[in-house]
Amino acid sequence: MATANSINANSTGLANYDGAGTWTGVTVTQHDLLVGGSSNAITSLALTNGQLPIGNSGSDPTAATLTAGTGVSISNGAGSITINALGGGLSWSVVTGTTQTAAVNNGYVANNAGTVTVTLPATAAVGDCFAVTGMNNATGWKLAVTTGQTIYFGSTNTTVTTGYLQSTKTHDSVFIVCNVANTSFIVLNAVGNITVV
Repeated sequence: MATANSINANSTGLANYDGAGTWTGVTVTQHDLLVGGSSNAITSLALTNGQLPIGNSGSDPTAATLTAGTGVSISNGAGSITINALGGGLSWSVVTGTTQTAAVNNGYVANNAGTVTVTLPATAAVGDCFAVTGMNNATGWKLAVTTGQTIYFGSTNTTVTTGYLQSTKTHDSVFIVCNVANTSFIVLNAVGNITVV
């Protein structure tokens, strides 16, 4: 109530004036954001780790986290949001044994005196990539399929289930991509004279 140009309030928090002569106390929660409502009201919006206020036309904002799209990962923390791009290239490993089960979006450098056989995984999504190249191995490498899979190299393709691509020289290389989930792969790039079996 206004008395001699002063306001007497008997509640803690914010004082809200409705524009028509009435003042009311508004209680807000510690660490919340203040949101203006209808009739000059003030409300609170609580946010948890990684949340942002997302606008809603004609309504109060919604507390929400960002949604990761294709090729993006999002990690939320206290006072932080970390956004990373996925699939920025292949991760490479040197194979010193004679066998290796391939992981999606990985490349392998064959480094064994004998033939190194890299076998595709049974599960792969469209767009998953694999690569193999040689190093210090006179007998080269093989990139083998698993049950029900085929690798297409131009107008030729591997035998379903038992087929493979094989290098003929030490530094031959191949890069393939899955074009049908789990079963079909296409050679996008090759260096050297690759044998298709």
